[in-house]
Parts: sequence; C-alpha cells; structure tokens
Amino acid sequence: MNNLILDSGNYLLIIMYTALTVSWWRKRREALIHALLSSLFAWVIAGFIKDIFPTPRPIQFDGTGSFPSGHTAAAFAFGVSAFMHDGPVGLAMLTGSLLIGISRVAGHVHYPIDILGGAVLGTIIAYLVFRLHPKFRS
Repeated sequence: MNNLILDSGNYLLIIMYTALTVSWWRKRREALIHALLSSLFAWVIAGFIKDIFPTPRPIQFDGTGSFPSGHTAAAFAFGVSAFMHDGPVGLAMLTGSLLIGISRVAGHVHYPIDILGGAVLGTIIAYLVFRLHPKFRS
C-alpha cells in the first residue's frame, strides 16, 4: 500500500511537469524554464540539507535523511513559480504539490514537519529565482 501511495505522488509530479511543459512550451517558454529551474534548485538544495543534517525517517528505506522533503520542495518550487506567472494554473499546481506532500506522509517516508520544510524551501527558491531572473524584474 505504501508503494502505491508513494508512486501516486511521484506520478503526480511527473504529470505536473508534463502538463505545464505541453501548455507553456510555445507561448510561455521563459516562465516554464523559470518553473523547471526553481524545481531543480529546490531538489538539489534539499538534498544538500539532508546530507548536512541527516534526520531519521518514520520508516528507513533508502538511507537518506528525512528533512526537508525533496519531492515536496521540488513540487512547491514548481507550483509557486507557476503561480507567480499564472494564478489559476499555479493554484492547480499548488494543489498537486500539497497532494504530493500528503502522499509522502501517508507513505510513511516523511513527518509533517519535513513536508512543511520542503514547502517553505520550495517557496523561497521559487521567489529567489523569480527575483534574480532579469527578464521578470522589470
């Protein structure tokens, strides 16, 4: 059952990436790149934090730390980036991000604080990428 829950969250993230890529590829490519880069940066930074400050998971399964949730950080960075460019689309992506976080807790690989940490990290990264990208500052 845990694998089904975790797989559902993983597939939802893939669906989110695919849906935004297909819908924004031609008309909003710059915003799409912003969202994808934010997601990648959040994933990598979450991994660094896990390596520096390893925390136990509810059920140990892969030897990595629990805090913050990399899946949730990546999903929220993606969702917040989408929201900053298109509110209604972003709300859908943020709903998916929340569901991914819930799936990580329901699958017993994260505690709720890991999800909150991932969501905050993803939000901060998305904001920083948005602010630092020259085209979107003006």
